[in-house]
Amino acid sequence: MSVESQGRRVRERSRTPVRDVLAVREFRGIVLSQVASEAGDQIARVALALLVLSDTGSPLLAAATFAVAFIPSFVGGALLGPVADRFSRRSLMLGADLGRAALIMVMALVAVEGTPLWLLFALLLAAELFTPLFDSARSATTPEVLGDVALVATGAAVTRVLSLANQAIGLILGGLIVQLAGGRLALFLDAISFLISYALLVVFLKPRPPAKESTPSIGVLLADLGLGWKVLMADPSRRALVLLAWGMALSLVAPEAVGLAYVRQLREADTWGGLLMASVVTGAAVGAVLVGRRPPREQLDLILPLAMLMSLPLLVTGIEPPIAVLVVLWFLSGAAQAFLVPVMAFTTVLTANEQRGSVVGIAGAGFALLTTIGYLVVGWVASITSPAFAVVVIAVEGLVVASASYVVWPAAALRADIRRVEETGV
Repeated sequence: MSVESQGRRVRERSRTPVRDVLAVREFRGIVLSQVASEAGDQIARVALALLVLSDTGSPLLAAATFAVAFIPSFVGGALLGPVADRFSRRSLMLGADLGRAALIMVMALVAVEGTPLWLLFALLLAAELFTPLFDSARSATTPEVLGDVALVATGAAVTRVLSLANQAIGLILGGLIVQLAGGRLALFLDAISFLISYALLVVFLKPRPPAKESTPSIGVLLADLGLGWKVLMADPSRRALVLLAWGMALSLVAPEAVGLAYVRQLREADTWGGLLMASVVTGAAVGAVLVGRRPPREQLDLILPLAMLMSLPLLVTGIEPPIAVLVVLWFLSGAAQAFLVPVMAFTTVLTANEQRGSVVGIAGAGFALLTTIGYLVVGWVASITSPAFAVVVIAVEGLVVASASYVVWPAAALRADIRRVEETGV
């Protein structure tokens, strides 16, 4: 047998088919609950953004609608992440689903003509405060459920693909539902989706004790937060992964922030705006599938090249091509977002179980903060110039971040860490 054939067989054995992770019953429950809740969330966010855009005509306020959804992830991710280490992660996810369902239902009831925007934004802020708590608990639970670095890496790809598919479906359906039945129906559907997620988790996910001794003390939780920051920043591998994700956050959201305004500027139907934004998400889902099929070490080698490639198609937006051309370009940019799949998976598996909630919460909080800033910056630039120019400005920022990462990337340390968790488990 040739060396090339042997190498091919080794690579094939090291890949983890998607069916292997979906064969784990608890993981199936997690992803089914994700499908239920995230699809409704995306429909509701697009509906609310279109309502704001129709009432105000402001790209900045429409972008701010998406940004508001990420503000609680910044505050809550940092402060509530340690809770996922101190309390039952299953109970936290169940409570978060019930809390979000109740608040979104209230929002649907009050979303009538004449309702102040500040009230809708306040309700959205309160509902989204449960999201970082849910996400930290879910991310920390996944390695416990799957138990192997290859399974976790593939599971992260599956989770990412489903999340992106939900976004694409929600972005398209959101515009259609608002045109056909109004924004309130979209909000009611979102509330129901959280109840479905709750029921799925009750059925599929087993109760587990907390990773650490539970405590009601805010002082202990703040101490956990400080320790999580030290753990994250003291390790070159985790630090490099998280800082890259944070730096690229602005470029990731640029198309979504101004997609609706770009279509309105061309006087096209809002459905085209959802389709345009969905092209990025669809591309990201395809990229996540392709990258998720690779062994962990190959995924590691793809992180920086994909981060660099992500911004290049966005630069063409500056010449304001037809929507059909832009759909293709944004699809390609979205496909390169697959670098986030190994970034998320490796950040989690390289962290000890008793610190995962804190570290994942801090990483998610920083990403949410910069995502919020990205929405606002892109919306502001679009308001004073044009949506197309705003996308170009942020794309250049992404190229600068990716280029700088090449200089400081701890390649040897990352490879050694991945080998270690492959040998010892997660």
